[in-house]
Amino acid sequence: MNKLFRRTAVAAGAALLSLASSASWAASYSYNFNTFFDTSTVFDVLDTKTLAYSVASMTIADISGGVQITLTQNNTAFPAYNSKGTYVTDLWLSGPAGTTSKVSGPSTTLLSGYQLLPVIKDAGYTYNYDIAYSSSSFAEGLTSVLTIKGSNVSAASFASAGTVPMLGLTNVGSPYGGLFGTGSVHFIGTLSTPAVPEPGTYALMGLGLAGLGLVVRRRRAQA
Repeated sequence: MNKLFRRTAVAAGAALLSLASSASWAASYSYNFNTFFDTSTVFDVLDTKTLAYSVASMTIADISGGVQITLTQNNTAFPAYNSKGTYVTDLWLSGPAGTTSKVSGPSTTLLSGYQLLPVIKDAGYTYNYDIAYSSSSFAEGLTSVLTIKGSNVSAASFASAGTVPMLGLTNVGSPYGGLFGTGSVHFIGTLSTPAVPEPGTYALMGLGLAGLGLVVRRRRAQA
C-alpha cells in the first residue's frame, strides 16, 4: 500500500510541475485608467486626481512570439469639449524592443511603435513605446487590439518595466480644456490583476502536501 501511495504522490507532483511549466509562459495583466494629471492647476505634471470610474481598461497577455494588447475606451462622463466625447491619442508603454502590428480597431499612425529614444511624460515617466492613434479615430466605446512581437517580449516584461502605462486623452472640456476650450490629459494605469503565487510556488506546495501525506501514511502503518 505504501508503494502505491508513493507512486501516486510522485505522479501528482510531476503533474503539478508540468502544469507550472506550461502556466509560466501564459501570463496576463490588466490595468484600469482612472488617475490623471490635473491640467486645471499650475502643477499639472505632478498634481493628480482619481476618478470613481475608469476611462479605459487594458489587458496585456502573452501570445506566441510576444504579447497582445487590448485597450478599450469606456463610455464615461469625463468632461468632453463637445458631444462627440473624448478620444484616445496615445498609449505609452515601457518594455523590450519589438514590432507593433494592428489586429483590429482604430488605426495607428505610421510612427507608432518602438522608439529608439525614450519619450518623457508627466512626473518624469519614460517610455520607449508610443502607440499613436490616427486623429479622432479612437472614440469612446471602441476597442483597439494590437500585438508586439520580438525577442524577450512578454506580458511580465511590460508589467515589471519600472514604470506605469500612460494614456493620452483629447477633446477634453472644462475645467481641463485649457485656454482654447479643448485640451488633453494624461491618465496613468493601475494594475488591477490580483497578485497570485508564481506557478513554481504551486508546484512546490503540491509536492510538499504529497510528501506530508506520505509521512502521515507511514506513521499510521507503524502505529
